[in-house]
Amino acid sequence: MTDDRKYIYVKGKKIYVSDELYKAYKKQINHEAHLSRLARKHKVYGFEDYKLDVNSIVDENVDIEKIIETKMRIEDLTKAIGKLNKEERELIYAIYFEEKTLKDIANTQDTNPMKISRIRDRILRKLRDMLDR
Repeated sequence: MTDDRKYIYVKGKKIYVSDELYKAYKKQINHEAHLSRLARKHKVYGFEDYKLDVNSIVDENVDIEKIIETKMRIEDLTKAIGKLNKEERELIYAIYFEEKTLKDIANTQDTNPMKISRIRDRILRKLRDMLDR
């Protein structure tokens, strides 16, 4: 006579369980196996698959000091732009943030691109002077 009772192994020991618990257990095991196959198929790996420590992933090419210096310069530039008058700020914003051409700006102001170029250059000198202080 065969033993039809269902069992699972827990820490190496055979544990007899009800049919309902056995089905739930098998469903979970099959689902995990399915996800594992999908991960391998799509080359998705978890962090546990890598045997790395923080020191082994440090990028020696990254210059932290340069990044901090650049961030500080950007903050200084932002403050300097804030000190410009409204028209100057709008022109700088249009050229460098909206990427409008001098011709486009000149057309909206009913003037010529050369005049806009001179105004831009004057504003840039003013910003340079503020940043050099």
